Amino acid sequence: MKVGFGVVMGLIASGCWGAEPAREESGPAQATSELGAAPSAAQALDKQEGGTGATCRALMLRQRECSAGFIPALVAARVERDEPPGTAAHAQEVGREALVAEALDEWASDSRDEAIDAVCAEIARAIAPERVPELETKVSACLERVGCDDFVACAVPVNLGRWKG
Repeated sequence: MKVGFGVVMGLIASGCWGAEPAREESGPAQATSELGAAPSAAQALDKQEGGTGATCRALMLRQRECSAGFIPALVAARVERDEPPGTAAHAQEVGREALVAEALDEWASDSRDEAIDAVCAEIARAIAPERVPELETKVSACLERVGCDDFVACAVPVNLGRWKG
């Protein structure tokens, strides 16, 4: 039984803010955005939604940079909370290392720029407006952390929070 760690994707769809990393080299999509050509979905929504897409993108990019520590920490937190349901049983069945390997495999595609843009655009559309200031404050506090260990300690609880509704 695969629990599915579509780290960001699954939690966002269920009303949580979640994500997982694996640093991607600068590629054509990044170069185009940096040159100011076609804006990403998140960038377009930033103009309409007060910057929530940019806040999300900054968090996810930092999570991608800190993948080696972030994914195992997020997996551990999800196992502890059994979130999504069945995660703890799956961890007992396959072992923590296998579960982390599954999450890293999924994160390889979930952490691509296009996937991040799509998730952040969805968050910008779906988050309750009254929740935006709290989310942006928490994300900003995490982004100010120096080093991946400190960042991960801050970012995992943010990812497990319920942000919609």
